[in-house]
Formats: sequence, structure tokens, C-alpha cells
Amino acid sequence: MEHLLPVMNQVFNMSCQKEIAGEAVPNDQKLFSIYELHTDIIVKGSREIKFGHKVNIGTGKSNLILVCEILKGNPADSTLYQQTIDQLIDSYGKTPRDSATDGGFASKANAEYAQGKGIVNIVFNKIVGSLKNIVTSKNMETRLKKWRSGIEANISNLIRGYKLTRCSWKGLEHFKSKVLWSVIAYNVRVMTSAILKQV
Repeated sequence: MEHLLPVMNQVFNMSCQKEIAGEAVPNDQKLFSIYELHTDIIVKGSREIKFGHKVNIGTGKSNLILVCEILKGNPADSTLYQQTIDQLIDSYGKTPRDSATDGGFASKANAEYAQGKGIVNIVFNKIVGSLKNIVTSKNMETRLKKWRSGIEANISNLIRGYKLTRCSWKGLEHFKSKVLWSVIAYNVRVMTSAILKQV
């Protein structure tokens, strides 16, 4: 009760602000779970609303997960692109030749940023307006789009195979641990599979 009463008071105040005063409550001031206070709301277009935390993943030709970031709130994908490129380059000391992402990451600023970092082929799965993919050939654009579609299977494998659809570990730090340990286990399996193919 000592823990829950202040939380319920916060829920009461939040409800009064929205329903009685008619004021909007910013997402970062809302509570989405009285048991897991760190829970965020995740909205992707018109799809079903989810609760938890958004996870930004970067992978490569090897199918290994090279970048994994557990995010606060529900930032737009387009705001994550540049920091992910920087993290890849900083972590591995190498600039990727190609970049292929979901359409949500697409923006002229992101394309120019990637080009400025030395990335040769920059492909966004869906583009709108005057934005164009930067590629050495149409064939390369098609190949990178197909590769990006194939990555969905890897992400699905990580989520379902390592039970990331729902986290039963309590607290934010345990949530992060669950995600990162699952990524490590996934990468070990990918590396083991690659080694066994060579035997």
C-alpha cells in the first residue's frame, strides 16, 4: 500500500487533468502500468498500440545484431538513424558500405548524413516525395531492399525465439537485461551456426 497509494494518487491526478479539466497529458507524464512504472506506450502508425519499450536494432550481412538500444518514450525512427550510424562506426571502427532501413528512417537529412559518413548505397524501404535512394545501380537498390525484407525474419526469430514479446522480469534494469541477454544468446547461435557450416 505504501508503494501503490502514491501511484494511485498520480493516476487520479492524471485522470482529472484529462477527463475533468479537458487538458492533454503528455505521454512522458502518463502512467501505463501501476506495477511497472517504467512502461512506455508504443504507437506505430495505425497499427495496434503496444506497451513496453521501443528497441532499436542494427544488423549486418552476417545476420549478427551489431547495435541494440533500448529507448525511452516513443521517438520517431527518423530521429534514431544518425546516432545508429555513429554507434556502428564507433563500435567497429569501420564505415558500412551499404545502409538499408525501414521507410520510417527515411529523410533527406538522414540520407545526406549517411553520405557524409562515407556510406555508398543508402536505401530506405519506402520513400515519399522528392527523396530518392542513393545507389550505384538499380540492381543494388533491389538487392538491398530484398536484404532488408529478409532481416524481418531475423527480428521475428529474436522476438519469438527468445520470448521478447512479453517480459516477465520486473523493473527497468531487468527489462534491459532480458533484451540484451537475448541478443547475446541470439548472436551466439548465429556464430555457432556459421562455424558448424564450415566443419
